[in-house]
Amino acid sequence: MRNYVIATDSDTEIPYTFADAHQLPVFLMPYTVNGEERLFDLGRNTDFKAFYQQLRDGAEAVTSTRPPTDIADFFRDIVKDGVDVLYLCFSSALSGHFELSQMARDMVLEEYPAVRIEIVDTLRISMGAGQLVMAAQKLKEEGKTLDEVRSWVLENRNRSHAWFSVDDLNYLKKGGRLSGAAAAIGTILDVKPILRLNAEGKIVPVDKVKGARKILKFFLAAIQDNVQNPEEQTAYVMHADSMDAALRMKEMIEESVPFAGVEIQDIGPVIGCHTGPGVLGVCFMGKEITN
Repeated sequence: MRNYVIATDSDTEIPYTFADAHQLPVFLMPYTVNGEERLFDLGRNTDFKAFYQQLRDGAEAVTSTRPPTDIADFFRDIVKDGVDVLYLCFSSALSGHFELSQMARDMVLEEYPAVRIEIVDTLRISMGAGQLVMAAQKLKEEGKTLDEVRSWVLENRNRSHAWFSVDDLNYLKKGGRLSGAAAAIGTILDVKPILRLNAEGKIVPVDKVKGARKILKFFLAAIQDNVQNPEEQTAYVMHADSMDAALRMKEMIEESVPFAGVEIQDIGPVIGCHTGPGVLGVCFMGKEITN
């Protein structure tokens, strides 16, 4: 079996400790705060609380894509020794990074025609994608081939559930993820949308709820209705400087669903630029998503 490496980008938000322990290369995604460009390093040197406080204080935060030449350098550093790459990319429906990665692959293959660089669209973001990356790495370490792992991701990406709610709808409106009318109505009524990633990797509204406790109950019901084999997986509670809600969500899940584990993770600044502070979400594997 040819040697290969699983790689990903930092918008999949896998823990940097996992990336380090498994020597998994991660392409760092950019964001800009008040004109200063930064790269999200999975939290290795990121002060999440300070970032979200900057947003609350009115900082201008935007995201962008890195050029294909940067991605090509990332691939080139892996394949230069004859190692193949399975690159698991966050949802193409949310960014042009997937297409740029394909361009970068073609550039590198002109120089290294004997290697393979396979790029898979996970159709997910944050730990919705991250749990696929971590599972893929485990399969690789169990001896699965690149093609076997690639097939597993393609077959299971729509079993990866990512549900979330935002505190300030104007961030989604500004980023084009929610209509201005929907944002205005939600703000006036203090109604928060429940959103999820659909089968095409797009963010879609599911419901609207009023009150923080109802959000927690909605997420718990979503898990109970959709999860499969919880005892064989870890669930992830994602938050954007909303630790109190995340802790309560974790407690409710642990009391009701027999997951092997429930972990709390910060939502990084690249995603946070589009969602703002106060986000809460849950990620887990479950029934196939078809719409």
